[in-house]
Amino acid sequence: MTVPSSRSRYDTVIFDLDRTLVEHDQDGADLFADACATVGVEPFCEPELLELAGDIVRDESLTAREYEQRVFETVAAATGAEVNASELVQAYNEALDNQAVSLRSGAQTALDAVRNHSTAIVTNGPAETHVDKISATGLAASVDTIVYGTDVAQVKPAREPFELALDRLESNTDAVLKVGDSLHKDVKGGIELGIDTAWIPDERHREATGIEPTYTLSSLAELPEILSD
Repeated sequence: MTVPSSRSRYDTVIFDLDRTLVEHDQDGADLFADACATVGVEPFCEPELLELAGDIVRDESLTAREYEQRVFETVAAATGAEVNASELVQAYNEALDNQAVSLRSGAQTALDAVRNHSTAIVTNGPAETHVDKISATGLAASVDTIVYGTDVAQVKPAREPFELALDRLESNTDAVLKVGDSLHKDVKGGIELGIDTAWIPDERHREATGIEPTYTLSSLAELPEILSD
């Protein structure tokens, strides 16, 4: 874990959902292949490219549904594939079993550590694709509020979803920590709001970006060390 020389005490913690608190049990390549078969095209990329596109597509004017479509449009353009992105998004979401998810390693330790804090989950995904994940993992009982992408006009890294969470929690930005896996959506969004950030990087996404989180964690299990200092 990389930490700065001085630390702050936090009374509010905002988590990302996918690849931060939860991870899908389905194989990403199989899922994408099933979606492509439904719309009658050959799989045109590996799942890692979809994840990379998710970081590239960070226009603050996008809604949750526009964001999903833009990810597929970006990958199709990069690979030269001809595909109806809207139809592929629908096929992908239909193939995705949002109850086949598990808590990420260290997540329960982190959730136990924030029981005396104000807590929120802020995710870019639409409510209809995430409520099953929340139910399957019991996360609703572990946080005070959840902000879905469809709750706001603009998704992360825009300020709106963070501000909505803080408004619901009746918290200001003085003692807030944002925890997430995406440098662009979670860390950049938190920095622009003026709050501290804890980044849990995916090994595939350690490229230089110039975006500097307050903390870099190797596991969510390290979160209690930050909160207890």
